[in-house]
Amino acid sequence: ELIGESTELKKRGRNYMGLCPFHEENTPSFSVSEEKQVYHCFSCKRSGNALTFVEEKENLSRSDAVRYLAERAGVSYTPKKKDPNEKYYTLNQNALDFYKVHLNHTKSGREAYDYLMGRGLSKETLETFELGLAPAKKDALYRAMKEKGHLESDMRDLGLIGGDERPYDIFKDRIMFPLHDEDGRVVGFSGRTYKDGLKTAKYMNSPTTPVFEKNKVLYNINRISRAAKEKDRVVIFEGFMDVIAAHQAGVREGVAVMGTALSASHIRLMRKLTGNAVLAFDGDQGGRDAPRRFIGELAKGGLAVQVAEIPDGLDPDDFIKRDGKNAFKSLIDEAKSATEFLYSEHLRDVNLSRITEIEAVKKRVFTLIAPLSHTEQDYFVNRLSEDLGVNKRTLEEDFQQKRRHKAPEYRKIQKIEVTDKFKRAERAFIHYFLKDEYYSRRFRREFDDVTYIDKSARDIQFEIFEYYDFNRQSCIVPPLFIERLTDDQRAYFEKYIDYDHYPYHEDEFEDLIRVMREYTRRNRINTLKKRLEQAESIDEKIRYRKKIDAIIKEVSHAKRKNHSRTH
Repeated sequence: ELIGESTELKKRGRNYMGLCPFHEENTPSFSVSEEKQVYHCFSCKRSGNALTFVEEKENLSRSDAVRYLAERAGVSYTPKKKDPNEKYYTLNQNALDFYKVHLNHTKSGREAYDYLMGRGLSKETLETFELGLAPAKKDALYRAMKEKGHLESDMRDLGLIGGDERPYDIFKDRIMFPLHDEDGRVVGFSGRTYKDGLKTAKYMNSPTTPVFEKNKVLYNINRISRAAKEKDRVVIFEGFMDVIAAHQAGVREGVAVMGTALSASHIRLMRKLTGNAVLAFDGDQGGRDAPRRFIGELAKGGLAVQVAEIPDGLDPDDFIKRDGKNAFKSLIDEAKSATEFLYSEHLRDVNLSRITEIEAVKKRVFTLIAPLSHTEQDYFVNRLSEDLGVNKRTLEEDFQQKRRHKAPEYRKIQKIEVTDKFKRAERAFIHYFLKDEYYSRRFRREFDDVTYIDKSARDIQFEIFEYYDFNRQSCIVPPLFIERLTDDQRAYFEKYIDYDHYPYHEDEFEDLIRVMREYTRRNRINTLKKRLEQAESIDEKIRYRKKIDAIIKEVSHAKRKNHSRTH
């Protein structure tokens, strides 16, 4: 009923299908299970329950979404208990209000205000991003917050003041950028100098506090939900001012990481909004190095990555001032794929007169394109041929030679009774193989002569093993891996594999190994029984009978051993 108000749903089997309300499409791919009270889109991969649907569709926080559903159901909603950090959020908000007043409504704030206007920021932008100014006076904030009744200990907890007997403000004479969590609460600050010639750090951030950890905060994440969903992307910039300049230019789905590290928490925040990320860093050496670090982490987190290359020597703000807003929006819209960017980086500054450099870059490119589809591989081999001046057929032969490896020899087994647990085990193994190469190595060490139940499952396992053979110490990004599969394999994958929500557990994997051992034993017994029936001599019959008995004895022994361990 709730989802049916946003998109027309039609009954198909046990579920309902309709057009996805989160992205534009012409063919229904959005499935709703009335029985399980969940939804899933097979195109954009969004899934969840009534609560997550309201969060995303109405752009609400978790608590507001709960309140919305309660009111809809005619039930009064009262949070179970007060948030123990509420006092810190209130204190940070009051500090922000103080900083904003000082920037916009005092004589001492005029210089900083004029500096921001000189950087091209509008008054509306200052209000949108809630910029403020920490006064130069040593204890101005401390006194103002004391008057509001805030405890000195709370101010210390938030890193707003220092000193014991004579408290002083930590942030002095700095432009203040408030840092928000995804629900819009002020959790910390970053202060920026605005005067030339100061021998101090350009930026000063809040320390780790009860409500702030920099590896869990993305600058501007609280403002971009609607824009990120409409554009189906998040644009990652290096600095706060880049985010603000991009916002003024019409790119309103921008965020910035505090520092140079990208954390799993950052990726989760972005994945709630979209499956796509665009990197837009400065056009210097640092701006080219950063995407190399970010691409792998983002892809590992399930985000498709593109790179918008800012011309040499410019940052986004410089580019906008030089070439204009429309040119900047086009730069973001026409961002290269991560593979294209890395390909260009591999070929940067290569000396084509040195065969050793040609060989080195060739190997790097081969490793880069190995996980791609055959069409993409052909495209990059063509480019490499042109860029290196090497015959395409020669490169293709080198590429195929690098790809050759000893594949596991699969043999089709004689059909035997297959129970549900064997099918489930075969599907479960795929989840673990996708999760980490360790599990595939463990499986292949255990089962040299691989048997299989379902051909599609076998082929998917083969693709996984092939990827790991060719990309040692690497990880698989499932959304990209799916592109390697045939239509039949993809259909099997979408029907049985749910890598995002699978309850991985080491004990279960060991149980799966035991299930597969049982399955292979059954196969061996079945084969031996067939040979026993076909045996012509008594000696042969005895030999096969002994082998069958030995396997059965082995199974009984294993069962007794496991039983003794559990009692």
